[in-house]
Amino acid sequence: MDLADGKQSHHYLPPLDRPTDTQCKRTRLSRRVKTVVVLIAFSVAVGLNLCRGVSHVRSMDNLQAFVEEPEFDWYALEPARSIQWTSCYSGQKCARLLLPLDYGTPDGPTTAIALRMIPSADKEHYKGTILINPGGPGGSGTDLVARAGRNISRVVGESFDILGFDPRGTGASTPSASCFETDSQRKLWYLQEGHHLLNITDDSLEIQRARENAVARRCEDKIGGEWGIGRFMSTPDVARDMLEIVHQLGQEKLQYWGFSYGSILGQYFSAIYPDKVGRVIIDGVYDAHNYRAALWNSNLIDVDTVIDSFFHFCHQAGPGNCTLFESSPEKIRTRYFDLLHALEKEPLAVPLAEPPFLITRKVLQRQLFGAAYKPLAQFGIVADTVRAIEQRNQTALIALAPKIVDPTECRCTIPEPWRSDNEAFNAIACGDGDEHPYDAETYAKYYQELAADSELVAPFWGVHYLQCSEWRIRPKWRWTGPLEAKNTSHPILLLSPRYDPVCPLRDAKAVQERYGGSGLLVQDSYGHCSLSAPSLCTAKHVRAYMVNGTLPEPGTVCEADELPFVGSVKDVRAMSAEDAELLDALRGLSEVVPMFGAV
Repeated sequence: MDLADGKQSHHYLPPLDRPTDTQCKRTRLSRRVKTVVVLIAFSVAVGLNLCRGVSHVRSMDNLQAFVEEPEFDWYALEPARSIQWTSCYSGQKCARLLLPLDYGTPDGPTTAIALRMIPSADKEHYKGTILINPGGPGGSGTDLVARAGRNISRVVGESFDILGFDPRGTGASTPSASCFETDSQRKLWYLQEGHHLLNITDDSLEIQRARENAVARRCEDKIGGEWGIGRFMSTPDVARDMLEIVHQLGQEKLQYWGFSYGSILGQYFSAIYPDKVGRVIIDGVYDAHNYRAALWNSNLIDVDTVIDSFFHFCHQAGPGNCTLFESSPEKIRTRYFDLLHALEKEPLAVPLAEPPFLITRKVLQRQLFGAAYKPLAQFGIVADTVRAIEQRNQTALIALAPKIVDPTECRCTIPEPWRSDNEAFNAIACGDGDEHPYDAETYAKYYQELAADSELVAPFWGVHYLQCSEWRIRPKWRWTGPLEAKNTSHPILLLSPRYDPVCPLRDAKAVQERYGGSGLLVQDSYGHCSLSAPSLCTAKHVRAYMVNGTLPEPGTVCEADELPFVGSVKDVRAMSAEDAELLDALRGLSEVVPMFGAV
């Protein structure tokens, strides 16, 4: 099948014009500027840890440009059957590539895949293009390039292009897997979720089931049907898209770094196309066997260990670095859980915030679960939130609002369609998985097992089973073949923190056994994916693998160079300039950790 003829298929469906709401009276600019000013002023005045979760603040000029007009109009870029690069974003390249919606019907309808690339700066030693995937499923690769592309380039070396693509149905790729007319409509729906935690012993379970059923039925109407995008978003479809992209780039084999769900995509690709594996890194590894069975029950075995590290690192850092410091980690833990129980009985209102909001047990519990993905960036914010609640410090809570609840601003007329949320998670994860209609007895046992791993996180993670039990759209192509390869054309490399909240090391070890010759590097850290904790050791192994194909020695363990609350464990002044530069890139990456499965 020749996809390089440059002809546009007459089956291409252009994106629909989306209606915009006109009810918002405030602009996003005014709200963002206000939030930034309040955060900076308050953190300086009261000395919170807030700065630990904020890597930088845009200048007002840049902020205004970012808000008032899109940096690049993806939909104005004509899609083509061969990659036609257009300059974009300041020194980068963008394209929209037309690929068959169904590879079994190559002359049928198409999907336009958005590509965004940071070109190699070292042409003399050029080593090709690395594709990256941020996870999700449903995450935008073009957005990952925006947030992390330059730092990824600094890690792997400037002899590579860094290319992010939006998997079919996501981001700027079209058609979009959106089941709502506008982003504000979707936000209104999720605002109805309520403050009760999911529990199998009360009516919260049936309410959640009804909500998932409503989304499933709406999606069946909006993105289902014979040629609906919901039927053509499976992971094997995306793996085939990657192969087409690689071939159009003039490369024989895939070079890839996939995070979180990106580890699933990497496993599928390496199993389906083992002879096309060049350099493949899967980072934050979920076992594709568990994923394909739609079980979602192997994920949480280490999450409570990550959560407990919050109390230990706070104590280790001392009163100067953690606002919740006590004489032992156990006392900090007791303090946190006492507050959870208190909020369950008496939620706290923050009436003068714009808009006002309520802090409940669910809000605080969800915040800590989210922080477990990236402890370095967010543990300090959790500590500040707890302290502000304890002190009933309304000024502090107003400043912290964007870090506690969402949404905190009106976004009725924005974002651009490619910045909107979507329902891709359901279409991909549930479509890839085995069908399992809801059964009360089966779900009760499933939930109890989740709660045994983590009572704190089970109410959030237990939603995924319900999402898939109600989902109605089945993919045209679902991979049921082996998820293993005795030999790949080059061994793959697995990266895993020792304690990952949702992709445990146990899964990484199981996957390694199924891919012959693969290497496993363990990073002695807490958080999701290796990015969650800067490690020069890990970064150097990644670069050696990408540049030379060198795997770490079996049993290799890398230490983290920075710890939550504690900060750097090495003297930066004693580092070489190259190591200091690399560490700076890793610090930037710790801010953009994927949020796999977070709800």
